[in-house]
Amino acid sequence: MKYSKFNLLVEGKDKKKMLFNTMTGNNFVITDDVCDAINDGNIDVLDEDVRKEFINRGIIIADNIDENKYFAYYHNKTKFDNSNVSSTILLTWACNFACVYCFEGAGENVLTLTKENADKYIKFMKNQAKARKVSSMSVTLFGGEPLVNIKMGFEILDELHAFCDEESILFTCGIITNGTLLTDEVLDKLKAHNCNMIQITLDGMKEVHDSRRPYKGGRGSFDDVIAAIKRVNDKEGMHGVIRINVDKTNIDEAFKLLKYLGKDGENLTNCTVDFGIVRGSTMACSAYAGNCFVETEIGEILDVLWAEAEKNGFIENTTPMRRWMYCGLYSDSQFTVTPDAAVYKCWEHAGMDEHKMGELDENGNFINPQFAYFDWMSNTPTENEDCAACVYLPVCGGGCGVVSYNETQSYHSKGCFKVRGVVEKQVERYVNKKLEHKCAECSAQCEAKDA
Repeated sequence: MKYSKFNLLVEGKDKKKMLFNTMTGNNFVITDDVCDAINDGNIDVLDEDVRKEFINRGIIIADNIDENKYFAYYHNKTKFDNSNVSSTILLTWACNFACVYCFEGAGENVLTLTKENADKYIKFMKNQAKARKVSSMSVTLFGGEPLVNIKMGFEILDELHAFCDEESILFTCGIITNGTLLTDEVLDKLKAHNCNMIQITLDGMKEVHDSRRPYKGGRGSFDDVIAAIKRVNDKEGMHGVIRINVDKTNIDEAFKLLKYLGKDGENLTNCTVDFGIVRGSTMACSAYAGNCFVETEIGEILDVLWAEAEKNGFIENTTPMRRWMYCGLYSDSQFTVTPDAAVYKCWEHAGMDEHKMGELDENGNFINPQFAYFDWMSNTPTENEDCAACVYLPVCGGGCGVVSYNETQSYHSKGCFKVRGVVEKQVERYVNKKLEHKCAECSAQCEAKDA
């Protein structure tokens, strides 16, 4: 018998020792002696009951088991699952903002999706749904600023939703927007198309937000964005996500913003809050990289932001989650399509020739597949030396392809981002919340216990 390679030891702020298995999700509060035994790889010193429990819960496994085989199986199963087809359609490259860190170049490209290319995209999605015999379809409207060309967006949603109804396919949509063009009429139309996510970004209170996310021409956007979030917050059946992009220049503002938005301020707590860690990782925003947090700082930053969000009435789901793929864009049935009907995987690579996967013809066929497509889709984390040996693999899924490429010019390196250091904080929060509902006396007496 041996210890699982996916046993992660975590020490909390209160010096409490926690054991979390990233493959099974099982977690325990353990004594120093048990912690030492795991670090030393010594099973024999464990109490018999503890040893039996660890065997039952995958903490200790048979010598002949290669746990990477489990991961590889579920990774491939998820990658080639055909139950859903999902895509992000860029309705336009144009934008009415000029954000300082924009990875798309602050909307300087004004190419917009035409009816001809929208028809190619619609046919493509129908073809994919039929060929894969999917049970669900999801479309995310993106840009640039998608509301600049929302008329074309609604034509797409109208046709694909009707198709899905005819084929008994569940249809949902979402939109990522700066919110300034979001009217009640637009919200009602989105709701009619089963919109389950409207993401709007704020970067701080008025002065800071306006300096980071101004309109073209320099006028501030804060007041208009807040008005949009209020519309979403008050619209029954809509799920708003307030995206707060965070870097070294505005971290203090994030706390002020949470208080302003929270239960004792504007009370926009029907929305959820998502913290975006700004990366200076593309050519368009590389000059901003010096303002970005490094990987080792992210866990501590998010931990305090989660706590502050909850303090102000927002619900934060920080439970550590298993991820067979780092991102859904590794799925064979998920795509990003640009206004010129070109196909990419990640939207952060959209418009870059070296990352173009192919294009759509007038019949909605995926044509001229490029090497980048096969290169991206053949990424297998267990074939990467760093990932294969990593305790975080089952909660990371192999890392971000964009980070990987930007650091090594390859999709096949580790691509670590928002995992190491973040998972430890998630485990600590999860265990502490569960312990609040358990017997304190029992918790103190148990040598190793399921948290």
